[in-house]
Amino acid sequence: MTDVRGIVPPLLTPFDEDGSIAEQRLRDHVDFLIDAGVHGLFPGASIGELSNLNTDELERVTTLVVEQAAGEVPVYAGVGASGTLEAVERTKRADAAGADVLIAITPYFLETDQAGLYDHYTRIADATDLPILLYHLPSMTGQTLDVDTVSELATDVDTVVGLKDSSGDLTWGSRVVANTPDDFAYLQGLGSLLLPSLVLGADGGVTGTANVAPDPLLAVYDAYRDGELDRARSVQVEEVTPLANALMGGTFPAGFKEAARLAGRDLGVPRPPVQGFSEAERASLRDTMDSLGHLAPDR
Repeated sequence: MTDVRGIVPPLLTPFDEDGSIAEQRLRDHVDFLIDAGVHGLFPGASIGELSNLNTDELERVTTLVVEQAAGEVPVYAGVGASGTLEAVERTKRADAAGADVLIAITPYFLETDQAGLYDHYTRIADATDLPILLYHLPSMTGQTLDVDTVSELATDVDTVVGLKDSSGDLTWGSRVVANTPDDFAYLQGLGSLLLPSLVLGADGGVTGTANVAPDPLLAVYDAYRDGELDRARSVQVEEVTPLANALMGGTFPAGFKEAARLAGRDLGVPRPPVQGFSEAERASLRDTMDSLGHLAPDR
């Protein structure tokens, strides 16, 4: 069983100007993150434009990441979809591609009650023996997982082993920690909340900020685990939170791709309808990157 913990970047998906997957750029990005010391990789995340990938493309992205990671770190494959049947198909393909863990965002667009969400996840679990993380992002999906539903899934389904929480609601997150088994992994999805979540009992962070600058996030995680709370607080407040906030400019996830480019790693452009940065947004982000020491010399 994979030890679900640490800093696991949800990967940006590089695209060329024609919208095709930029495969070599993705491989290079995987190498960069592994070299930085991350604890896992998450292809098929919301930041990776999951909703703009068809099932064949998602399978290809997962396969590329599994191949490039080559067992050095576990691959947490995103298998989310707006419907259960498609999520089950994506689950089977990710399993066959060699993923180590699956992450399934709640269904999106159509309103789903708690019974429907419970059924959605049990059907995914029935399609694989791999460990599964729930993925809570109500601001984008329109679906809220009740803490009771999370608790029931954690208790009833052996392979539901954790949750990625991108709600931004620490009260909700603390209730999840309190109402799930001790070995149920709680992972924070927002870089700005990494340290507060660790203090509340989180096992790590699955935050897009790591695409741009993994080192500060790793520093917070390591310092907290080593009992160096002052050091963790300093890096969180002075480095992680300012960068995480700056990356949310523009239309998600354009800010993250622009920041990666400013850091010297071109991960291409977002797929339509997501638009790139305006000159004013780019200048503001560049100033923040420069002040934090993440700006590449030629940018």
